[in-house]
Amino acid sequence: MIHPRPHDLLLVSDAVVTGAAPPWVHAALQATPWAVVRRGSAPPDHVAIGVRGPDRSHRHATTVACGRIRRIATPETLAQLVPPQRDVPAIVALHRIRTRMQTLGLPWGPTGSVGFELASGVPTATPDSDLDLVIRVDDLSAPTLGRLTNAHNMFERLPTRVDCQVELPGGAVALAELLSGQSDVLARTCAGPRLAAPADLLR
Repeated sequence: MIHPRPHDLLLVSDAVVTGAAPPWVHAALQATPWAVVRRGSAPPDHVAIGVRGPDRSHRHATTVACGRIRRIATPETLAQLVPPQRDVPAIVALHRIRTRMQTLGLPWGPTGSVGFELASGVPTATPDSDLDLVIRVDDLSAPTLGRLTNAHNMFERLPTRVDCQVELPGGAVALAELLSGQSDVLARTCAGPRLAAPADLLR
């Protein structure tokens, strides 16, 4: 049984997606048959995905049948890959933090354009790209919060903007907001964004 999670990248067997789609979607999948798992509903035996187009204005939400998924590349798997040697700030930043992130003992990995490039081999990260990351945790104990704080401090010292999301069982929260001490944080959930206490997202 296939159980992809948000941020996972899927290699699909062909360019077929469910529902109507703009022509560029099929062209994009024919050229680079990778899509990212998104939060959202999907029919039985289907996965909600997002398809990347030639620029930021080209993003399409759709679903794909599980039977058409050939491979799953998780952010954690991509974190084990050596990034390409490209003079792109987000990729340079990933080179700088890889070893230290591994020592923190947190399940993490690159997402966004950098993650897509690592999975597909297509140079999608640009000089303007942020370094998008995800850290997955299932508790907010003092040791975990300490490791998250160390990661945040590391990101703050990078010359590139880092957009790090912390995936909790009940939704994702921006790392900086999670560590802010606010009683309620903005969480991305399968039912849409909502304000919630961090502790409530552990359920």
